[in-house]
Formats: sequence, C-alpha cells, structure tokens
Amino acid sequence: MRFAKDLVVQQVEGILDLVYPPACGICGHEADAADRLVCRSCWNLGEGPPEPFCLTCRRFLVGSLTCTCPPPPIVVFSVGPYDGPLKKILHDLKFAGLRPLAVTIGQKLAERLQAGRAELGLDLIVPVPLHDSRLWKRGFNQAGEIAYGIGRVLNLPIEPDILYMTRKTHQQAKLAADEREANIRGAYGVNDPGGRLAGRAILVVDDITTTGATLREVIRVLTVAGAGRALAAVAAAA
Repeated sequence: MRFAKDLVVQQVEGILDLVYPPACGICGHEADAADRLVCRSCWNLGEGPPEPFCLTCRRFLVGSLTCTCPPPPIVVFSVGPYDGPLKKILHDLKFAGLRPLAVTIGQKLAERLQAGRAELGLDLIVPVPLHDSRLWKRGFNQAGEIAYGIGRVLNLPIEPDILYMTRKTHQQAKLAADEREANIRGAYGVNDPGGRLAGRAILVVDDITTTGATLREVIRVLTVAGAGRALAAVAAAA
C-alpha cells in the first residue's frame, strides 16, 4: 500500500517540478535528487568512504568484514561523517520533518550494503526506536524512515515493533562519553513472541552514531533475545 501511495506522490511531484523547480536546501541550486530537497552534488559532498567500519576501533574494513578487536566487533555501514552537508540534511530530517531525506539516506546505505550482500546474508531490518514521548512530538521515527529506504531497495522485511524503549532516557548528544553507556543501559526491550529473531541475521538502523553506546546496547538485547549475527547501518558517524 505504501509503495502504491509513493508512486502517486511521485507522479504529482513530477508535474509540480515542471512548473516550480525545487531548490536545494543546502546550496540553493536545483534539487535534482529523487527527494526533491537536496541536489545530487550536495549529497555527493556528504558521502564518505563506501567501506564499513569497526565500531570499536573505527578502522575501515577494506575487503573484509572482520576486525581483530575483541569482543566480536560490530560492523557499521554509514553514508558519511556527521559534518558538512550531511549534518545539515540530518538536522532538516529530524527537526524540519523533511522525511523524504530519510528515504534517500536509506537508498544510499542500501547501495553500500548491496556490494557485500551475499557475504552479509541479512534476513531482516530492525530500526532503533524512539521513546513514545519523542515519537509523539516528532511525528515519526527517523531510523524507521531510513530503514524503509533500505528495505525497499534490498527487498528485506522491516520489523519496527520488535524493539521498544522501556523508559525515557536523557538525550545522548548532551552527555559525556562515559555517561552515555549508563544512560542507555537497560533502556531497550524486545517484543518477539513469534520468534522472528531466532538465529536471524539482523541489520540495526539508526540515524547517527557517536560513541556507539546505543548500537552496542541494542545489539546486546537483540542477541540475548536469540538473534544471530547483527550489523548496523547509520546515516552518519560522528
């Protein structure tokens, strides 16, 4: 149903573009990317190396998805660093409600994942949830919107309700690195009565990772609940 709705919206937007060409929200030139909000040049400027990195040591993993860091490392795919155009794009997504940007981010992440898809062997996508109070205030979960963009390209199921927040946490961005682990510990629960996670390879999706505390905690609770291998995909890494 959502794909059919998207098709109708795209057709209407195509007609409007002929009359009122959209301007890029970053440089002001024509927004010629699919989201009609940012131009392709600014998207390209925001992109980093295509290789994933290890969440522990932050080294890019070229030619392999393994790292020597103990314990078993968490492999993270990202569009680029949290800087420049990508930082502005994420700000507009979260605080101006420009949701089509999330779909473009998801598509770009999917392109990076496709290169090693056979090796990844992914089964399903799990977005990092927002607390109900933040979801109500924002109106959407940016991680869920990014996950939708990935799933549409890779044809993978998205499970937005498997993870939930057990309590409201302080905003991670306002905490020191050593405070973030304690803030997020025990803040996520798993709702999986049907055993959808059992032994499955999971792609965890979020918008930004800094210290990696959220990704580590989410992957920990998913693993305890029976998930198999877990990787991560984020829009930006700070």
